[in-house]
Amino acid sequence: MHTIEKCLALAFSLMILGQAYYVRRIVGTWLFPACIFGLFWFGLTVIPLVVLLTVPIDPWGTAFILVCLIAFSFSAVLFPWSKAFKANALKNQLMSLDYASPFLNQVFYVLSLATVACIVIDSLAQGVTLRDLLFDLIATAASYREMASFDNLNSTIWDRLSEIMVYDVAILGGLLVSSASVKWHRYRILVLSFIPGVLFAVAKSTKWAMFACIVFFYAGLLAYRVSQSDFCLLKKGSLKKLVLCAPALVLITTVSFMSRGLQDSEDTDLIQSRLKLLFASYSCGHLYAFSDWYTSYMAEHWGARYHSQISYTREHTTYGAYTFAPLFRFVGSKKVFAEGMFDEYYEYGDILVGNVYTMFRGLIQDFGLLGSLLFMFLLGLLVHWSFFAMLMKRNQPFTVAVFLFSIGFFYASFVRSLFSWSGIYFTFALLWAILSVNKRITQAEGRRLMMARGAAAQA
Repeated sequence: MHTIEKCLALAFSLMILGQAYYVRRIVGTWLFPACIFGLFWFGLTVIPLVVLLTVPIDPWGTAFILVCLIAFSFSAVLFPWSKAFKANALKNQLMSLDYASPFLNQVFYVLSLATVACIVIDSLAQGVTLRDLLFDLIATAASYREMASFDNLNSTIWDRLSEIMVYDVAILGGLLVSSASVKWHRYRILVLSFIPGVLFAVAKSTKWAMFACIVFFYAGLLAYRVSQSDFCLLKKGSLKKLVLCAPALVLITTVSFMSRGLQDSEDTDLIQSRLKLLFASYSCGHLYAFSDWYTSYMAEHWGARYHSQISYTREHTTYGAYTFAPLFRFVGSKKVFAEGMFDEYYEYGDILVGNVYTMFRGLIQDFGLLGSLLFMFLLGLLVHWSFFAMLMKRNQPFTVAVFLFSIGFFYASFVRSLFSWSGIYFTFALLWAILSVNKRITQAEGRRLMMARGAAAQA
């Protein structure tokens, strides 16, 4: 029975890839919101299913994710994409000036250095010394986790500011790196784009920030390519660079994991088994945990014959409290969320343990099954409309920002809704403001350049 269920789940995962490919056939490129979302979730389902073949799964959780992605993709048919791609091709020469502006370069350097400064100042406020940050990062991260567990962290404005700025640094780095003509300049942008995220990972044991920075940096690269009518999702050289960077990412993640009580252990077998558990849980646990919860939900509401492996808290419909948690807190909601959103920890032997249930658990809890599909359709409508407007008109700060953060939303969906991260609203507003100011500056410079060329031609 487990083999049949696993094969059925794999079939649904392949259908996720199939629906993304169908959209690609319609629009003519993989660099398209529905295609990128589908590719993300194909990887987020097929990898856990293949890597952990012996772990049983209810395939209908994967089937629900497939239906949600179809609902998101369906809104794409409402727009004339051939017209949009032609319009985008006519303005690509001008867009290179917008993303290579001195203003964006200056803002990028200031934000990157300011983010690092905020991380260091916040660390000092927690009692961490500069020596610890430079020479004992594992112990520093362990102390952060211990203080967070006992709610002993000092809440500082520096921590909030660093969380707001870190993703905009990565986005601006992605926009700027392709337009940099000098090789050492590109390397400098790369380093400054990721130093804040790496500091979060190794000094605060916050791996989410580092990997999210990679995704947002990639989103910036894609936005620049779209501005140049280059709709290549992954260039040949990019795969080689990813392979070269993989060992560094594994090393940084391992250092972060070591801060979880392993820094003082001398038992090699314990360390290896614990690291194996953590890597498997963080890379694959989301699908198995959501599928188990989905089984419980279906058994409760629809009388399904399957039974979940653990018992879950029963809640009435929450009407958006999980998906838009910060907005509910802003209007006075008293609902308390556990660290990571959910209290229950899904476990399977010594292979998996974690409380990551994807954004789809919160979505179903908020809106039900049909409401979740409607939410995904409306979200797809917003994202595809903004992408259409981004292609049609030059330098639209809001639509560019929506595209950039939609990539972040796709990535975050394997953990929970991006809308449930309080700082992300300020991050979006900051980027929108930066791009709006840049638009005004580049438009003024463009007008002066045209006037100078006109005067030269008359002379």
